[in-house]
Amino acid sequence: MSRFLPVTLTLSLLVGVLSGLTVAGFDELMTLSLNMILDQRLAVVMVVPPLGLCLVALISHLRRDDDTATTDAYVRAYHQRGGRMSIAAAWPRVLGSAITLGTGNAFGFEGPSILIGGTIGSTLDERFGLRLRRDDAKILMVAGAAAGVAAVFKAPLTGVVFALEVPYRSDLARRALLPSLVAAGSAYVTFVTLMGTAPLLPTGGSAPFDLRDLGGGLILGLACGVLARLGARAMELAKSLPLPRVGRVLIGTCVLVAIAPLGQWWFGGPFHLGPSYEAIEWAISPGRSAGVLAGLFVVRAIATWCGVAAGGMGGLFIPLVTQGAIIGALVQQFVNVPNAYLFPTIGIAAMLGAGYRTPLAGVAFVAEATGQPGFLIPAFIAAAASQFTMGPRSFSPYQRSERSPEIGPLTRLAVSEIMSPNADTVAGDMPLDQALTAMMRQNRRWAPVVVEGTYVGLIAVTDIAAVTTSDWPALNVVDVARNDVAAVSPDTTLTTAAKRMRSQGTGALAVTENGRVIGVVTERDLSNVEVLLDHLANPTD
Repeated sequence: MSRFLPVTLTLSLLVGVLSGLTVAGFDELMTLSLNMILDQRLAVVMVVPPLGLCLVALISHLRRDDDTATTDAYVRAYHQRGGRMSIAAAWPRVLGSAITLGTGNAFGFEGPSILIGGTIGSTLDERFGLRLRRDDAKILMVAGAAAGVAAVFKAPLTGVVFALEVPYRSDLARRALLPSLVAAGSAYVTFVTLMGTAPLLPTGGSAPFDLRDLGGGLILGLACGVLARLGARAMELAKSLPLPRVGRVLIGTCVLVAIAPLGQWWFGGPFHLGPSYEAIEWAISPGRSAGVLAGLFVVRAIATWCGVAAGGMGGLFIPLVTQGAIIGALVQQFVNVPNAYLFPTIGIAAMLGAGYRTPLAGVAFVAEATGQPGFLIPAFIAAAASQFTMGPRSFSPYQRSERSPEIGPLTRLAVSEIMSPNADTVAGDMPLDQALTAMMRQNRRWAPVVVEGTYVGLIAVTDIAAVTTSDWPALNVVDVARNDVAAVSPDTTLTTAAKRMRSQGTGALAVTENGRVIGVVTERDLSNVEVLLDHLANPTD
């Protein structure tokens, strides 16, 4: 990417600014809508979120589109060969996310933010693609995803790490680090210029280095891994309920209506709804009993599950963050530490790291939220422990275990590596009927034509078949051979050979050295390599 780095970084800066502006507008509108709805009396809180899910389901039905992916849309496009995030595919899901979130359902803003940023990056990549190498495709999409997360959480490092880490369960995306840093930084600056720098979550304070912190972090990480594993399975079931759309929406909305009074009575407010920043603050406030915290965890999990089952659109990053903070507050009931923010904060790292298999992003979130070194070591331990108990599951079905083998060198293979060596030639002065007999005997569709040992063109069985049979004895091979198909040298790359073959409309090329034919490379040879490339680029776990 070095030759194109200035162009790529310039476009990454533009991606970040556009993502920051767009996410800021989305965030402001959704926050106004949420505050207006969740501050209303119980009857409104009972009715509006289910109505929002019904409206999203109706729009999906009218469009005949069941795709509710937001964060997953980025992961899926990243792994598809030639995958893109288009505006045409994104805007219905952004609209669906706006309705889902704006009516108070328990999803996060990061899903549509990643969708917005990734689509902006992918669109600019496609628009300026001629300036970039094919190997660098999707870099701007990754940078856009990083910008979206960086803006919505006011956390540029978290945005970069999450965008690089989330495509894989145990690996990182390639080549996109510098563009992601530029995009995330510019998106953060743009967003906070408009929205302010106040932190989203009430974390902070200092924490002395204590063995209780380490032991509590280990316990918390193991618990979060188990709970995230159960949550991932629950999300799989919610998305695959063997019911028609109407049945799924009916179940989801009825349960939401039923738990609204329970939430009001048990917690004193609709803390089971919305993106849950207020729920985190409420959970870590002094005086919350273990029973109430466990109840909030369960009720929020039910609310999110119902939203997913009913086809709601939004992110699961913040629901995981909230559940981690609640579990951390619950553990803190039993492990007395000086700082009331410690375990809720490292619970966020553990649950987020387990749910999306992004331990580095979870720890980065803790680092940016607190700025306290004493929080990091327990967060490292919790994030690692949660990975252990999470097992192979993930909240994203499109994640892969690790990067595929490097396929770039395969595209730069020389034709000498795959050609048929010492290919039989036909003499230019051979009659057509004899040439056809020789080619059929050797089961060849193509043959190089030589005159006095020097290559002069190609002849195909179809070229001979196009000549009237009665004329075959009177015509020689050189009379019908294609002399416009130039030979290639042994060190010609497969990519160059494929382009030449397709531009000249031929199914084979002669390979020559010093004017003498040493082999033939055919369309079938190239297609076998392309099948291998597809397999390596899109492996099955």
